[in-house]
Amino acid sequence: MDINIDSEIGKLQGVILHKPGKELERMTPETIQEALYSDILNSHIAGEEYAFFEGVLQKSARVFYVEDLLIGILKNTALKERMIDTVCGMHNAEFLKDELCSLTPEALADIFISGYEKKGDFSGSRYPIPPLYNFFFTRDASVSLHNEVLVNRMRHPVRDREAYLMDMIFQHAFNANTFRLQGDSTLHVEGGDLLVAREDVLLVGNGSRTSKSAIEALVQKAKGEKRLQYIVVQELPEKPDSFIHLDMVFTFLDKNACMCYKPIIAKESAYHTTIITIEGEKVQYTEKPTLLQALQELHFDLQPICCGDPADEWNQQREQWHSGANFFAMAPGQIIGYERNQHTIGQLAKAGFEVIPAKSVVQGKVQMDPDHRYVVTLSGSELPRGGGGARCMTMPVYREKVIW
Repeated sequence: MDINIDSEIGKLQGVILHKPGKELERMTPETIQEALYSDILNSHIAGEEYAFFEGVLQKSARVFYVEDLLIGILKNTALKERMIDTVCGMHNAEFLKDELCSLTPEALADIFISGYEKKGDFSGSRYPIPPLYNFFFTRDASVSLHNEVLVNRMRHPVRDREAYLMDMIFQHAFNANTFRLQGDSTLHVEGGDLLVAREDVLLVGNGSRTSKSAIEALVQKAKGEKRLQYIVVQELPEKPDSFIHLDMVFTFLDKNACMCYKPIIAKESAYHTTIITIEGEKVQYTEKPTLLQALQELHFDLQPICCGDPADEWNQQREQWHSGANFFAMAPGQIIGYERNQHTIGQLAKAGFEVIPAKSVVQGKVQMDPDHRYVVTLSGSELPRGGGGARCMTMPVYREKVIW
């Protein structure tokens, strides 16, 4: 499948997922902080919830799985050896090379994701190759930008192997062009902070995970493309952790609708919004009062729908904490998100979105009507505790073009 992402809402044709697996079971109280979690998830319940999530997406698009894609490329012996060299080098685990080379592609893919566990040896780290605790959030390690893929330099080194594996998958399973932003050690960028609004408009969050130097590198890349482009930058709070990415406070739902966390997106605040206009070598920076006003100036006529109760800021905070603004569009006006955020779901219903439980879709009791607006609600008690929502758990590779 080719790579083509020119919007956040075009009808989904292909998406990469990773089912949360035994890597979550390998988390301990001692490794929570290293793993970037605030608690240990019940992997069994998380897996049950995820099954309904992937079941809905399977009815909407072609679903690719990280592990299957890895197994496919590891069948190439030369590539397998090269990837073993790289992964062992990343973790100072060269002593494992011979053993890893003897493994089947299936066993090796499992280790690349779930980690290598030492058995019967309690010296040093239990996992010379650590588990990828965050990999079911496939959004962050890479970004499909039009017909190429940005491989990210993420904020925390514990996630570096995710980016490397996605780079190999895109290069060798999809034959895609991949690139990385060039810069010094301050350059960090993650996929939850990049939203492709339109062919000529990219939204970028500037907070704890994506740095100003990364934004400047995106500007430099745009300058080289010799066409009119806009990068809209939204500053984000450093704390709490629920503001980790832009898509935790803003997501597109339809051509004329968006989900937003009102205190930051829909009213003036201490967090600045800037439109960067790039035309050839000419770059202009213009501050705007809010992200919504910036998008209106760029000819997006969006109805803002509030995360939480729009009249109760405390409630907005509670629902935003559990990814209440983080929705994923399978097509214009056809979205999926957590049902636990009842005030948010209520606001969507008021705006004309039919509410459909994911379980009913997967069991075939309800059909997703392609001609109607709807929100598929995903039961979530464990998955939200991982710190992300439906958009976080998806890596789209192909969407149909939207006619604005």
